[in-house]
Amino acid sequence: MSDYQLIQQLVYSYAGRIDAGDFEAVAALMAEAKLIFLPSAEVLEGSRQVFAAHVLRVKIHPHTGTPCTTHYVNNLVIKLDGDQASAQSLFTVTQGLENFPLQTIMSGRYYDRFVKEREEWRFSERTIAPDYFGDLAFHLNDFEKNTKLQ
Repeated sequence: MSDYQLIQQLVYSYAGRIDAGDFEAVAALMAEAKLIFLPSAEVLEGSRQVFAAHVLRVKIHPHTGTPCTTHYVNNLVIKLDGDQASAQSLFTVTQGLENFPLQTIMSGRYYDRFVKEREEWRFSERTIAPDYFGDLAFHLNDFEKNTKLQ
């Protein structure tokens, strides 16, 4: 598999792990990375902080054991430079529940940096830059009180 394809898999795997509610897997993916949220510029570093933030903030719905979201990642552009790479992509998050019709709850951009170590690519940084917030009441716990994402 090419370096380009391996980086694509990293980018897409983040979305799959979030949608599965597998915050340990999300944390493992970001174990040696910074996760930056805009517009607040909040920074999470390493797996412990990433895991704790997701457990605190993201609602898991008992009937599925997931956040009941789908993260769509598109318009992925990757730039390779030896053992480093960067990428930009767009994301859209939808959510639907019994009393919450399917709708877009967030969209924005990912700005990623990667490093290749021991022949494996990993995230070194991900900036999440939302452009649009919809109704996050069924996605985030106490969105207005407990997060700096607004």
